Amino acid sequence: MRKYNVIYADPPWKQTKGGIRKCRPQQKRELDYATLELIDIKNIILNVPTEENHVLFLWTIDKFLHEAELLLPNYKLHARLIWDKTNGVAPAFTVRFSHEYLLWFYTGTFLKIAEQQRGKYTTVLREKASKHSRKPDIARKMIEDFYPSANRIELFAREKFIGWDAFGNEVDSDLLI
Repeated sequence: MRKYNVIYADPPWKQTKGGIRKCRPQQKRELDYATLELIDIKNIILNVPTEENHVLFLWTIDKFLHEAELLLPNYKLHARLIWDKTNGVAPAFTVRFSHEYLLWFYTGTFLKIAEQQRGKYTTVLREKASKHSRKPDIARKMIEDFYPSANRIELFAREKFIGWDAFGNEVDSDLLI
């Protein structure tokens, strides 16, 4: 069985849409995809076959930042990266939420990044958001640059990418996690 050095996950956190807009009267509060409870997200991540020393890149939003940081007690937080979407939604018509967090965890001994990549990225990733829930291409490129020869898996994936295994209900996968 293949073991992974890198896990990249964008969990379907248990939430609903904000207010229903007058211009979209048929809109429902449920998201357009199935969401999961925290325990289910945790179990999926923990069931990935991994090397003893590996990293986890976990997407979250403000609403779940605290829960995400506490979700996996055996993982150590290395960094909080911020995706500046340069746009965003204004729930309850207050401030515009224009960022998400990419939490970088590790277990065992920290898996060093490629030497030539040290210091090349900052903790702020800037890329305009495109469609709902699609993450920025710069995040995947950063991970590939950091760990070019690692066995990588994306959890809760919506599409497949070269050099990555994918597990999610929107991709065909024969992975048993």
